[in-house]
Amino acid sequence: MKTKPLFVSLVIPCYNESRRLHLLIKGLETFQTNWKHEFEIVVVDDGSKDGTALIVTQLLENRFFNRLFKVISLPKNQGKGGALQAGVRQAKGDFILTLDADMAAKPTQLITWLKQMDGAFPEDSVLIASRNHVLSKIEAKTHRKITGSLFNQLVKLFTPIKQSDTQCGFKLYPRAIGQMLFQNLHLKGWAHDIELLYKAYYLGISVKAMPIEWKHVDDEKIDVLRDGIKMAWQTVKISLQFRFNRNKRRELKALKAQYQTMLAKKNS
Repeated sequence: MKTKPLFVSLVIPCYNESRRLHLLIKGLETFQTNWKHEFEIVVVDDGSKDGTALIVTQLLENRFFNRLFKVISLPKNQGKGGALQAGVRQAKGDFILTLDADMAAKPTQLITWLKQMDGAFPEDSVLIASRNHVLSKIEAKTHRKITGSLFNQLVKLFTPIKQSDTQCGFKLYPRAIGQMLFQNLHLKGWAHDIELLYKAYYLGISVKAMPIEWKHVDDEKIDVLRDGIKMAWQTVKISLQFRFNRNKRRELKALKAQYQTMLAKKNS
């Protein structure tokens, strides 16, 4: 079943982004000019030390005074997954788009997706940007391509997730599904996507890879070697826990029951 995307929440995590906030504001202004439906902006400051929260609040007040927006300030750094969890929890839109503050993938991509989906987003599926999609246009550094490919092979080896790109931050969730997947998030850092997609697979939620225009932006926050090793370990660990840990299996079953109840109410 499909519905018109009347209201979309843009959830954007920020950590020490003061030097790149001009990119964020420019991307949001372009989106506001071209998007023909309602939307809100939800920025989550993840315990920044450079005044990001104050600066982005002032910029949004000046540029989007007639637009619904909020800035959530976390008292200390939680990690990208934790910041997104806080934003998704407070999102009010029919659909929730998560995206990165550097605008490597711009929110106007949502307009292209809408056309590709025949004018309506699915209510029962998660759409995720894939930089490996045949129609994607990517400008990325070689070492990022190599490490990304290696990580995706690891994901396919240790999890039931078969997507070729799990880590692109540009993802669209129907609100009820997004909030359910994020509600008890264990991995609060870069590997949170693996936990979300693993849960979606277990629940039988369709995950569709979509093309994206993505361009590397300098001053990235991730350390490819250090964070890559940590992400690999967390991926293996969460997969083993979901398969063999009794408490984690019980948690998945409870989540599935919650999802089935939600579907039953929706179809009644």
